[in-house]
Amino acid sequence: MLTYAFVPARAGSKGLPDKNILPIGGHPLLAYAIAFGRALNIDRVIVSTDSERYAEIARRYGADCPYLRGARASGDTAMEEDILADLAENLPRHGIPMPDIWIRLKPTNPFRSVDSVHAALDHLRTSPEIDSVRIVSQSDARVCVINRDGWLEPLLESWDRGRSVMRRSEFQDVFSPFNLDVLRHNLWLERGAAYMGQRIRAIVENKITGLDINDRDDFEIVKALIETKPRPSIVARYLIDP
Repeated sequence: MLTYAFVPARAGSKGLPDKNILPIGGHPLLAYAIAFGRALNIDRVIVSTDSERYAEIARRYGADCPYLRGARASGDTAMEEDILADLAENLPRHGIPMPDIWIRLKPTNPFRSVDSVHAALDHLRTSPEIDSVRIVSQSDARVCVINRDGWLEPLLESWDRGRSVMRRSEFQDVFSPFNLDVLRHNLWLERGAAYMGQRIRAIVENKITGLDINDRDDFEIVKALIETKPRPSIVARYLIDP
């Protein structure tokens, strides 16, 4: 089955400007996603960007970037569905056939597992009833919100306010689902389905794969992990260097 990775790399981040190409370990952040995609030994790694500067970086690190994405896929509210629609419209115009399977690699999630992605691909290749697979990491259900009056309140009603501590084992396991996606191309294009479909499998990975760079603090944490010498074993396990 023809398999591509797509790396969404919009240039217009407001929270952390140019976060997709910030330097870490001697390389722009984008390069780590490309290196991981190439390590999967799939058919193509395609960077979807609205910036010629980003496109030049992508090509330098071995990715395809045959065009700059359109306005619909470049705005602040653009979703992965918009990016895939943009790819479906433009790749054939550049002589690139559409794949059977897409792998989404966010530059801001630099820690990933090759074995988990191969397992996800095996699921889709051998089980036609599966729409997609998400690589997830375990999270904590014991979270609170600050209400409009400034008071701290538990998010879940099952939290007993009369106790000093609620053990994690007393709650259902919860997972962060935004680390990495593997999905069929025709799922949404031909069936008009939701982005991931309805029949979604999960592969649970180490919590480090859930680290996502959204602001300067996130960036400094990830930068410290990657640039620490000697490199921690967990970083070496989940990071592919360009």
